Amino acid sequence: MISANCDIREFISELENKDFFEMICLLEKEATEAERQLFNPKSKLCERQICGPEYVSNLKNLIFYLKYDVRPRGLQEEHARLLDSVCGEDGHQLSH
Repeated sequence: MISANCDIREFISELENKDFFEMICLLEKEATEAERQLFNPKSKLCERQICGPEYVSNLKNLIFYLKYDVRPRGLQEEHARLLDSVCGEDGHQLSH
């Protein structure tokens, strides 16, 4: 996983200088890995608590925002601003 602590700010900062498709790919991989960790019955409880359902939800909201250029209800304003700043002045919709 990109963010070992499941910190959405840390993850978003890693998207800098990536193109639209790389961003989507990294977001989807991170969400999948976090969700697997969350629901893996063989993992220790302390490992499952690191990446809670909120982190997975935040990642999925960012994916939706990037793909459709529509802000979902659950997307926090701070996360949207961070993502917009990483995407550059042209905005993320123009990147693809």
